[in-house]
Amino acid sequence: MLRLFIDKLGSGHRDLFLKIDVMPGHLLVADSYFLSDFLELDQNESPNLTDEDRAYSKYEATQLITYWINRIKAIQKGQETFIIFDLSDQYIGGLLVERVKRGFKIRSVYTDKLQGWGINKSCLDQAIIETAIDFKHSTEIEWLIGKEALFAGLNWSLNELR
Repeated sequence: MLRLFIDKLGSGHRDLFLKIDVMPGHLLVADSYFLSDFLELDQNESPNLTDEDRAYSKYEATQLITYWINRIKAIQKGQETFIIFDLSDQYIGGLLVERVKRGFKIRSVYTDKLQGWGINKSCLDQAIIETAIDFKHSTEIEWLIGKEALFAGLNWSLNELR
């Protein structure tokens, strides 16, 4: 399972937690500071947000998970895609997700060829191609997560954030 949590005391820094909930378990921590820009969100388009939702990035987090779900569903067997999570001043990080026979093989990766402040969802794939990124592994661990378990965790995260 993959599950996303928000630390309500994080104030945009080190406030997003991505838990990889299969053996061996792993926790990634990131900032939500550039998340709205990456997702190309206009705060004025979401007038129904409460102050709490704005303060804790709930809306941005739900939009990020929805973005991930759409990217993951588009992967064909044998293909992989980058799921962005960490938008730093110096790098971007996330997960390489490859569709395999029994679900998805997942690796934690990053690159310093792109930075969080200069990338958005519309240009991410093209920027990866243009810069010929060879992602560096954050850890040597690979996880195999079944399709049902992967989407169950993401959907759980969406429900918890709503």
